[in-house]
Amino acid sequence: FLLVQVTVIGYTLGIPDVIMGITFLAAGTSVPDCMASLIVARQGLGDMAVSNTVGSNVFDILVGLGVPWGLQTMAIDYGSTVCILGKSLMCTFSSIFLKI
Repeated sequence: FLLVQVTVIGYTLGIPDVIMGITFLAAGTSVPDCMASLIVARQGLGDMAVSNTVGSNVFDILVGLGVPWGLQTMAIDYGSTVCILGKSLMCTFSSIFLKI
């Protein structure tokens, strides 16, 4: 049911299925971390909530970008390069770095 709804919403808004799937996956992996941070923050452990959030984001970025990149260059097509097509890469990198 949920997958069908995500597909319908993406089709209605003109968003490709791949983008909708990645967005849904990202939200699905972030919700448990958010709940854990809320629980410990309500217990008065704000520093633990912040460290959980930062650690989770750093892990997601390093694994989410590093593993596919590593697989592409080491296992699928050894020695290949990965072309990054992004005009706002420096802005994105800066915002991620400032969060750390």
